[in-house]
Amino acid sequence: MHRMRNDIVRRKIRIPLVSGALVVLLVGLCASTRGDLIRPHGFRSYPDIAGDIVGAQTYAFDPESQTGVFRVTNAPHVITLGPTGGNMVDVTPDHDGTLNESLQLTLDRDGRLVDEPGNKFELYGSVEIGGKVYKGLLLEGRPTAFGAQALSNQPARTSGVFDLSLKVTGGKLAEAFGPEAYFRITPQANSTFQGDFAASFSGDKPLTSLRASRQPMVAPVPEPTSILFVLTCGAGIVGSRLHRRRRMRRRIAAVSDGLSRPGASPTAFRAPRSRSGEPAPSSARGIRRSP
Repeated sequence: MHRMRNDIVRRKIRIPLVSGALVVLLVGLCASTRGDLIRPHGFRSYPDIAGDIVGAQTYAFDPESQTGVFRVTNAPHVITLGPTGGNMVDVTPDHDGTLNESLQLTLDRDGRLVDEPGNKFELYGSVEIGGKVYKGLLLEGRPTAFGAQALSNQPARTSGVFDLSLKVTGGKLAEAFGPEAYFRITPQANSTFQGDFAASFSGDKPLTSLRASRQPMVAPVPEPTSILFVLTCGAGIVGSRLHRRRRMRRRIAAVSDGLSRPGASPTAFRAPRSRSGEPAPSSARGIRRSP
C-alpha cells in the first residue's frame, strides 16, 4: 500500500513538471512567431473601403527628436457594404475632382504612437448609397494605436504590413462606420521596411483597407496563441487526473464487491512494517476471508 502511495505521489509530481516544461516550450515558440500588428489575423467587417494601389508610404526619422513621421497617401477605390459582390459601390472624385485618402502620424524609435496634434486620417471622394450621394469629406479620424510587422523571407516589394485603430471624428460616412475604424496598409512595391523605426523607410503602391471596427461578420480561424496552448495543456492535465481517479475508484469498488460476496476467494494483504523496512514484531502475512 505504501509503495502504491509513493508511486501515485511520484506520478502527481511528474505530471505538473512535464506539463509545465511543455507549456514553457510551446509559449516560447508561439511568442517567437507572433507579430506586433494590432490584428495579426485580420478580420472582415462592413463598410470596407479599399484603397487603389497608387500613391506611396513614407517614414522620415529624425535622429535629434528620436521620432519619425509616418505618411500614407493613395486613392479610395470601392466601398463594400456586405459580403456579396452586389454590395460593392465605386468611390469616385467629388465635385472638386478630389479623390484622396491620407494618413499622418508620429512614432518613436520603437514604433510606438506619439500623441501629436498632426496625427490624422482623411478620406475625400463621392459615393452613392441607397440613392443618396455622399461627397466631400467622407471620413476623418484620429489614430489611437499603431502596429507593424516586417515580413521576413519575403521579396522586398512586400516586406511590411502596418495597421492602426482610428477614433472616427467626422465625415459624411461617420455614422455608418461608428465610433471606431480599423486601417490596414500593405505596400505592394519597393518596400524598404525591415522592422526598424530608428531609420527611414518607404514603399510604393500601398494597398489599404478601411473597415468599421466592430464585431467581424466573417471571422478567420486564428493561429494558436500562448493562451490556447496553456488552456489545452491544462485541460489535458485535468482530464488525465480525472481518468486516473475513475480507474482507481473502479478498482476499489471491484475489490469491495469481491470481499462482500459469500464464498469469495481469500485476499492476501501485506502485514505492517516497521520504519527499518522489516516486518513488525508479531506480524506476518495475513489472510482475510469473506464471512
